[in-house]
Amino acid sequence: MKAIVAAVRRLFSGRGRRQEPPALSPSGFAEEVARQLRVRLPDVRTEIAGPLELALTSPTGSTQRVFLDNAYRAWRSEDGEGRARVIESYLASYVEAQSGLARSRDAIVPIVKDREWLEEMRAMRARGGNVGDIVHEALNEALIVAYAIDTPSNIAYLNEDELAGLDVERSALRALAVRNLRHLLPRIEVHRGERLGMVVADGNYEASLLLFDDLWARESERFRGDPVVAVPARDVLVFADSADAGAVAELAALARQIHQEAGYALSDRVFRVQRDGIALHAE
Repeated sequence: MKAIVAAVRRLFSGRGRRQEPPALSPSGFAEEVARQLRVRLPDVRTEIAGPLELALTSPTGSTQRVFLDNAYRAWRSEDGEGRARVIESYLASYVEAQSGLARSRDAIVPIVKDREWLEEMRAMRARGGNVGDIVHEALNEALIVAYAIDTPSNIAYLNEDELAGLDVERSALRALAVRNLRHLLPRIEVHRGERLGMVVADGNYEASLLLFDDLWARESERFRGDPVVAVPARDVLVFADSADAGAVAELAALARQIHQEAGYALSDRVFRVQRDGIALHAE
């Protein structure tokens, strides 16, 4: 939620926030996560496999690689209690993953990611990480939609075999996932400043609101042009009117700034929402 608070302050008061320097090195962070995992999962052997990499070996002898790069970036972007919450969130995710997730078609959600993230996931798979062939589709030249199962403390990306077991047609997948996300996010707020607007949900799925066609249809009624949007972080979705060149320039500058500071950075690009899709905006 820190990124949302920071972005709202920039939109409506123009102020940023100072980040504290990290108190732990990457290797120190991995040691701390490993220490806490050993308490939570006493039957699982947890070892340091690299500066930001753990190896979890189950009682049956199977080993899972855990990469902490994203967790460390998120931790660095927080301070005080926020840092403790980041670690707790990841711990809960790992613990739940060890116990297994209940797969259900009603729990499938869409997650907007950039193409670089997909390449990182493939690289992790090549390094021996527990990453399957993630079900995804292109959104535009820069973004994809990845599909996952949402649970109270974990988001597990679907692979092709799991999707086949849920009996979901690929042609119906996005509509199903968007419908599920609507049920998951009953409260969505739209904040409008003098030139820019911002959509706020739960701090996890703001970028995925790009897929809510009715949201952008309503905003289009207020604009002279198309909505131009930015998703610089997982939890930040800001927009402007394409007919207002000054607002679009402000949006682009804001996206770049947030992208540099965010713990869950996504894309520093801006996009035009049109009836036939979401395209890169030509600045």
